[in-house]
Amino acid sequence: MKGFTDYLVSLSLSANTIRNYVSDVGLFLKDNDFSQEKLQKYVAMLRESKKASTINRALSALRHYGNYVGKDIVNKNDFIKVQKSCVSPTVLDERDVQEFLSKLKNYRDYCIAVIMVNSGMRIAEVLNIRLTHLKDIDSNVITVIGKGNKERKVVVNDSTVKVIKHYYNNVRSKSKMSDSEYLFVSNKSGKLNPATVNRIFNDHSLVITPHMLRHFFATNALEKGLLNLRQLQEQLGHSSLETVQRYTHPTRSKMVKALNGKEGKFI
Repeated sequence: MKGFTDYLVSLSLSANTIRNYVSDVGLFLKDNDFSQEKLQKYVAMLRESKKASTINRALSALRHYGNYVGKDIVNKNDFIKVQKSCVSPTVLDERDVQEFLSKLKNYRDYCIAVIMVNSGMRIAEVLNIRLTHLKDIDSNVITVIGKGNKERKVVVNDSTVKVIKHYYNNVRSKSKMSDSEYLFVSNKSGKLNPATVNRIFNDHSLVITPHMLRHFFATNALEKGLLNLRQLQEQLGHSSLETVQRYTHPTRSKMVKALNGKEGKFI
């Protein structure tokens, strides 16, 4: 599988995507049978326990493998149409987030959460911030390495800059790993891993996850008119504007409030 892995790396896919694709293809390739009959049996097996998006990921992995070996294994008609939800992707309000932040007594953990709440960064992107990525922090900009190893500039507000500087100058400087190239360290490691952060979130909330903070930022940025769709797409690092449009669906309570407002009364 090393050749296929190298091929996926050459496509600039994320490490997580490559890992999933190699696993999916390995499950399918127990022999050299690439027939449509085998593919349909494979999909039928997956349908027994997997959701449509997971099945489509496996099919996408096989299509990439087909391109790699020069065989037509999967065509577009094999993919399952996924019904996209039109509900708001976040169930958090500002009070939920403030309450969660107040529970984070470790300032490093607090800083990580503040960055996600105020920028919409993915947890992996936050943990991959190097000190060199903060060269424009005084201009409210952080360099981020996102999916597919793509670099982008993320804007943060003044309060986030203040929190980052306090962590760097007063907390991180006292760590045994203060010479690490990464911003977020522990006394045992020069770089935090996502599993550690997920455990911290689980210890302080039964509901809130790192990804929910990303959704919270995106929804509020649109609902409050802080960013337009194009700006939000750039901020979040989405390649497709369609993906960003999921955040345009307001919560039902806000729809009721808007329609009861002065401009929402037509008669």
